[in-house]
Amino acid sequence: METKIEFDLKRLIEKAADFHGHLGPFLVIGVRMGQLAKTNLKHKTEGNKVLKVTARIPLLTPFSCVLDGIQIITNCTVGNQKLEMKNSQKEIVAIFKLQNMNSTLTVSVKTKVVEELLKKISQGISNEALAWEIASMPENQLFKIK
Repeated sequence: METKIEFDLKRLIEKAADFHGHLGPFLVIGVRMGQLAKTNLKHKTEGNKVLKVTARIPLLTPFSCVLDGIQIITNCTVGNQKLEMKNSQKEIVAIFKLQNMNSTLTVSVKTKVVEELLKKISQGISNEALAWEIASMPENQLFKIK
């Protein structure tokens, strides 16, 4: 039987996949990053007027899929200028800043996770299977948090 948290995460991932057009592991990474930031910063979606995100990622697929996951969870978008994208060579990092509270949370995907994902993708493992694998990973195995 699923717990409430698992059900909520599954629902958020499905919403993100509908928005993005397909389900994949990097989309789920973005969902998890956004969810982690909202939980740690005690931020509600309705109050996102003060949340801003700077994402440093390689600006090419599949890495850029992270952005859609972040957008769906935080409502910070490129269009409303609350999501800033910066190109990086390898790292996947999102800096979440609550401006009125002067609170910041930096979430980085562990290098080993990205390397393993790329290896599994090259072996032909499906995006959907990898997405649910990422969804079930403990945060401390997936991210470095500051």
